[in-house]
Amino acid sequence: MRDKNLNPNKLDLAEEKKKLREMSFSEAVQYIWMYFKIPIIAVFAVLAIGIFLTVRIATNIPDNWLMVTFSNTTVDAGTGSPLWEAFTDAAGYDLTEKKVEFNSVSYFDYLQNQARGNAYYNAFVTLADVGELDAITMEVDSLAALGQSGRLMDLNDPRCAAIKEKYADRFVYYTPPEDDEDFDGPIPVGIDISDSILVTEYHLYQDSCAIGIGAHSENLEEVEYFIDFVLGDG
Repeated sequence: MRDKNLNPNKLDLAEEKKKLREMSFSEAVQYIWMYFKIPIIAVFAVLAIGIFLTVRIATNIPDNWLMVTFSNTTVDAGTGSPLWEAFTDAAGYDLTEKKVEFNSVSYFDYLQNQARGNAYYNAFVTLADVGELDAITMEVDSLAALGQSGRLMDLNDPRCAAIKEKYADRFVYYTPPEDDEDFDGPIPVGIDISDSILVTEYHLYQDSCAIGIGAHSENLEEVEYFIDFVLGDG
């Protein structure tokens, strides 16, 4: 029976050694695990985290040239895919300096109950909020709805001036409710790229496709180049 008075923080080491010497090996193992499993687990957790961080610091490239999520597609368009290879070759980025991250494992639709409880949407929110996500693609109507989340950049932002000059005629708009105190008409939150190679060559989407820019992206020049690339304007 467990000793209720045993406090791992106030141990009599001599007494504990005496107890262990009187036990068989299996009894000693069971005793140690019963009374000390929490600090043992904590030690191993600290070691595991330390090893993980050491490896990550030693091998991880700290920043991205570009990070794009291709949502709601069954086609592999992730890092290392033919699309990724074609883009990185065309862009000529030094991938030892920074990374190009493509992700095509993301399935959510803001039109469906604002994607509540969807783990992929939650991941999108996290990446967008910390500024890691530079762009996301999905069907046109879905992207327009996603504008309500506040995680897509308003393309009227002065930082998007070059993109607006090229692609204003392709803008996809989200229209806030008129009773919204900040209502000032439709907000451009994406660019229609339904005629891009994402549809015609790589078949990520069957019919419509739009791209939105992460609200806190700092890689707008790279996003612009990616849009140029998929539209054949690069």
